Amino acid sequence: MPPRSKRDTSTDTTLNEEWIQHILRRAVIAAILCDPKATETLLQIPDAALGRMFKNHLCEAMGIAEVYGIDLPALREEEENLRKRVKRASKGTLEHEPVPGAIKANAERYPLVLQGKVLRTHDFCNATGITEKKLDKLVDSGRIFRLYFGPEAYYPAFFLTPMIFRDDFRKVIRRLGKIDSWTKFDFFTTPAEALEGATPLQWLSTEDVEPVLKEAATLAEQYARLFP
Repeated sequence: MPPRSKRDTSTDTTLNEEWIQHILRRAVIAAILCDPKATETLLQIPDAALGRMFKNHLCEAMGIAEVYGIDLPALREEEENLRKRVKRASKGTLEHEPVPGAIKANAERYPLVLQGKVLRTHDFCNATGITEKKLDKLVDSGRIFRLYFGPEAYYPAFFLTPMIFRDDFRKVIRRLGKIDSWTKFDFFTTPAEALEGATPLQWLSTEDVEPVLKEAATLAEQYARLFP
């Protein structure tokens, strides 16, 4: 691939900044429409603190989107297409973020990082308000599990949702047993015929744990036969 010119880089940077500004404007409008009087209170919060609060709630929202199976990339693509039809000031396209060398082995799953469905340790701790030491204890106790891209640990955003009791997560994770973490992630997020075509996350959000535990036990038995 030929080296990109300074002009190309400048164009991509401008487009990226325009998209970020577009997102932030939408967030501001949503906040004002939700509670106009609260806007003054928000303006009194220090910039760094307000940024952290926004990012933490964004992480939580990603977890909720995962529970309901909302296809955020599709929504973004549809909105982007609409923006292109309305505003055709530029014909350039954003390039995908390059895949870091340390996680090339997980290239097919890397979009989960870009979509916010799995979070880096720092972001997960900030969103939950816990320390990394506490996070390690939660993993050791089987209440949550971590995923890996190369040597770096990530955590499913669905653990942030307030709609599912953490103890219910613990029950299902323990029932899954020694299944590898990525298979656990797929179990929680994949629709199952035995669950009427819904995902285990969706069933857990309705506090219906037993069918999910039964499905988890079935998967654990199958996994044990395949990988004794």
